[in-house]
Amino acid sequence: MPFTPSQVVSFVLIILCIGSFAALFTIRWPRLSEYLWQKEAHNTLGIPFESTMPKGISDGRSRCESCYSPLPWKDLIPILSYCLLQGRCRHCHMRISPLYVLIESACLCICLPLLLTCHDLMTLALNSLLICSLFTAAIIDYQHQLIPDECCLIALAAALFLGIHSDALENTVLGMIVGYSALYLLRWGYLKLRNIEAIGLGDVKLLATLGAWLGVLHLTTLLLYASLMGILYISLYHEKNNEPIPFGPFLFLSGIIHYYYLNL
Repeated sequence: MPFTPSQVVSFVLIILCIGSFAALFTIRWPRLSEYLWQKEAHNTLGIPFESTMPKGISDGRSRCESCYSPLPWKDLIPILSYCLLQGRCRHCHMRISPLYVLIESACLCICLPLLLTCHDLMTLALNSLLICSLFTAAIIDYQHQLIPDECCLIALAAALFLGIHSDALENTVLGMIVGYSALYLLRWGYLKLRNIEAIGLGDVKLLATLGAWLGVLHLTTLLLYASLMGILYISLYHEKNNEPIPFGPFLFLSGIIHYYYLNL
């Protein structure tokens, strides 16, 4: 069914709000995770650990990163507040990271075509949640080479509900199992042969989620697209050193490209 103008406007506003939360998540989750790992390591070694625990994902009000002043609601409107404040804090006038507005805008751009591919509100909502969750995971993986389980679980749940909603649950579950098994076996084999962890478990979970979303028949194409983009990235931008390359962003881009190719 075609969406009404009010539904389209509501969709845009909701996606921008999700994008704002995603931007916050990409900043707070790595800090909190690093703190918890350090605390666990100190406790294991019996060393005192006195660092202050950073804010959790939903702890407390948003504050300026420079002066720590609480931000009123009018400074938290996605994109609009950043533009009106000219990218600076109202209190200390220090520059605000453009990451927030970039993630908000990117979430909107990658979700807007869903208005053309989805034909009911349930499908639109589940696909939007899935894409935004995977996008958040891809950003964190690119920055920190970590893929949050929270993002994969939300996206996987959305994919399973999509399978139930479209009467394709069998294909969804099969895609999840085959996607996980294929990459896990590849990871295990490389670890046994070369004693190198070439593929992280986060990438394995991410492919399982994409397999659940797009179905088992598209897993080969997904991996092909992702691998080609990874090779191109290494050839053009990455310096020749031994630093690992995050594979999550390429899996995400491959999934998005393939989904819109199939449905637009």
